[in-house]
Amino acid sequence: MAARTFAIFTAAALLLPAPALAQYLPQNDPAPGASSLMSSNFASAEREIRSADVSPYDPARSINLGIAFAKTGQVEKAQRQFNQVLREDDVQLVVANGRSYSSHEVARRALAAMNGGVLSN
Repeated sequence: MAARTFAIFTAAALLLPAPALAQYLPQNDPAPGASSLMSSNFASAEREIRSADVSPYDPARSINLGIAFAKTGQVEKAQRQFNQVLREDDVQLVVANGRSYSSHEVARRALAAMNGGVLSN
């Protein structure tokens, strides 16, 4: 069975018309930094994500941290986070509306959104 990941992405930048949430493992904080990302408090989101007890290789963590970096002008750091997801196993992200996306698809869309200027500060 494929692992499921909890991530939040800004929809305009990535996938959906509204912010989306998804879950990795039930014992993890469902989405460290989620409320801060949704309220556009990206510096707080970065701190919350970094301090959460979640593996640095968790694709949801990498995607959320990448979004926080992109939104605070740390483009190279954001790109590294999204590229890290592409180097890891592809897992399913289940978003709040119940739809699933592969972590690789989300990372590729995030990189494309950065290149297109949609995911920037």
